[in-house]
Amino acid sequence: MKEKNHDYATLSVTGRRAVATALLSALLCFFGCAGDSSKTASAAKYPTGISEDIEQQLKYDARVDNFETGDNDSLVVNVNDAWINSPPGMQERSAGQWYSLWQSGHSGGVVIQHQGNKVASWTSQGGYKPESKSKEEPASEG
Repeated sequence: MKEKNHDYATLSVTGRRAVATALLSALLCFFGCAGDSSKTASAAKYPTGISEDIEQQLKYDARVDNFETGDNDSLVVNVNDAWINSPPGMQERSAGQWYSLWQSGHSGGVVIQHQGNKVASWTSQGGYKPESKSKEEPASEG
């Protein structure tokens, strides 16, 4: 029978490769997981949490162009295309949130406008009421 001799030189090369791979992995993990603990001074400072102040909330809402108090103690919110293109449920939710915050100190409702046209409202009598959309059909050729 033939006996197999173990090649100790081959094992030591394999062992060196394994140790080198483990050290490289540990080094990459150390530098990859280490975070920069210093904060930049130019970082934007936004309010934390949800503000109970309707004016502050509307100011930081990206879907709102501007807002103003209208007649009869109502709030008029001028929204942009982002609000118009959001799903109807999201529109109703934001209008309801604006209304509930507005009602804490006022008696009127919330009117939502886009490019000067009323698109929705929320009142104490009717709740959320979107305006009916009149879709203009493009003229068909042919």
